[in-house]
Amino acid sequence: MERKDQLVLTFYNPEVPKLKGNRKYQRPTLPTNKHPSASMPPQRRQQHVDQTHTYIRMFSGSLCGFSLLTLICVTPLNWVQFLVTKNGLELYAGLWISCSHELCWSHTPKPPYYLQYSRALYLISVLTILISLSWLFSSCLPRRGSMTTNLDLKVSVLSFISAICLLLCLILFLAQVHWHTRDAMQSALLWAYHINWWSDFLYILSGIISFVNYITFRSPPLDQNVTVIPIERSRLGIGPVTTVSPAEDEGSRSEMEPTSGREENLPDADLPGADPLNADLPDADLPNAEM
Repeated sequence: MERKDQLVLTFYNPEVPKLKGNRKYQRPTLPTNKHPSASMPPQRRQQHVDQTHTYIRMFSGSLCGFSLLTLICVTPLNWVQFLVTKNGLELYAGLWISCSHELCWSHTPKPPYYLQYSRALYLISVLTILISLSWLFSSCLPRRGSMTTNLDLKVSVLSFISAICLLLCLILFLAQVHWHTRDAMQSALLWAYHINWWSDFLYILSGIISFVNYITFRSPPLDQNVTVIPIERSRLGIGPVTTVSPAEDEGSRSEMEPTSGREENLPDADLPGADPLNADLPDADLPNAEM
């Protein structure tokens, strides 16, 4: 005969606190929230949330300030190195500076105006960041509550605008370098030019942080004191749904109270001294009625 496989069932018995004095009894316990913020009052909790958003906002502003300071430091430096192919002469130039050699570009605007467009976008980028930082500093001053309305969204938009303008500035400067060094020279970008790319990355990061802070800050906090009115719905969506206003509900309750009082004052048919036969008969049907 074939041996049948035996099915083994294993039941999980979790450990729960036992009642003192009775080892066999196990009292079930419900899970409780033991986090420190669970016992914290709502006002205190909201204060911590506001402080967190303020710290994130200041961190985003510090990224913008550091990027702006970096741009200002590398602006007067040379961004590109030119090497003349005929005699091996090395020339240096930047966004706002130019060498005195005839092979370098001059400050006179010439088509295709890559350098002029690059300078204009650079100024727009710096200006938008200055506006963003001024709003952040003004929000830290006392009695400036109205300035903080959608402040994170404004800082985020300005950071993205500054990042886009700086990105176009670097691309147009690179196009100017390639256009200027066609056949006579070779070019090599210096470290000052590459630092600008890191500043542009910090602008984008600051914009993302400010936007996330705006999304989380605009959601209203949950108020535990708000009463929720249940909504009556028909099962399976079939049949009418009765809607009773609170005023009608109070009126119906007040009408039922006198009715309940009348039921208590019934005829004394159930009293011990009453005649059960004559209790249900009217006066006209009673024998020996009064003549």
